[in-house]
Amino acid sequence: MPVTNLLNSDIVGTDITPAHTHMSARRLMSYAASLGATEDVYLNDLREGGITGLPTYVISPEWQVMNGQPYRAVLGADNAQMWRCIHVQQDSTIFKPLRPDTHVVTRGKICALRQTRIGAYIAVRLVTSEKETDEAIAESWFCGIFLGDKIEGPDRSIAEPPAPAALVEDFTTGSAPMLEITRALPHLYTEAADIWNPIHTERTAARDAGLDDTLLHGSCSWGAAGLQIVRQFGQGDPARLTRLGARMTGKALVGASLFMRHRSVDAADGSRQISFEVIDDNGQIILANGHAEIAA
Repeated sequence: MPVTNLLNSDIVGTDITPAHTHMSARRLMSYAASLGATEDVYLNDLREGGITGLPTYVISPEWQVMNGQPYRAVLGADNAQMWRCIHVQQDSTIFKPLRPDTHVVTRGKICALRQTRIGAYIAVRLVTSEKETDEAIAESWFCGIFLGDKIEGPDRSIAEPPAPAALVEDFTTGSAPMLEITRALPHLYTEAADIWNPIHTERTAARDAGLDDTLLHGSCSWGAAGLQIVRQFGQGDPARLTRLGARMTGKALVGASLFMRHRSVDAADGSRQISFEVIDDNGQIILANGHAEIAA
């Protein structure tokens, strides 16, 4: 049985030591390739103007904060506790295109901690900026639940992530899979995104965690949804995706096919608001309350 840990609510408001990342062409291309992006804009560094990274790549430098030693020290968490934290919501706003050879700094602040029925909920606000200019590239909310853990002290919040998008019933469902979850995909994504938790890649760890098999990272399903939205609604231009948010509600298991259900609303200025869900081939919802924004 997992040991129950206590998370003291006094940590709310704590700034986490920043993480530094070199956003190289290699990193951007590897990340895109792991999600099945084959277009020149992601992989052809000889194209005029060079490559542009998938906007969802911002989760990689963010993870250097969310899995870094300073964050662990604030929580008082060891590996076992960190691996019990399930990613339940990601909402990212992208301010400018991701370009190669950019040095970025990612800062985090713990904004909320409260008890839920299944564990301790935490919300962290992350801002990634260019190191040289301090110009913001992206702002994200990472929300997770430490399964089985308890809050010491009262629930606390100094800020909350955006409310999940409203439920939509009249979705259009794509006929072709958005993503096929092969046995290799979690390994490829782990290395390309630099996001590692053994329940995604090692069947022994998954079984020890009470899972039947390894499952795909929630951030991989989220990133693949971003790629699909760029292709379908952004004319293939990743710079037009300015926001992507969703709740991670289901287990995307190895062997499953993922499909997107969506509804798009066009604004007068040419921008688009997209509501979406991601489901597997059994109809189980993997990403819920999805919301994306495409610039004109």
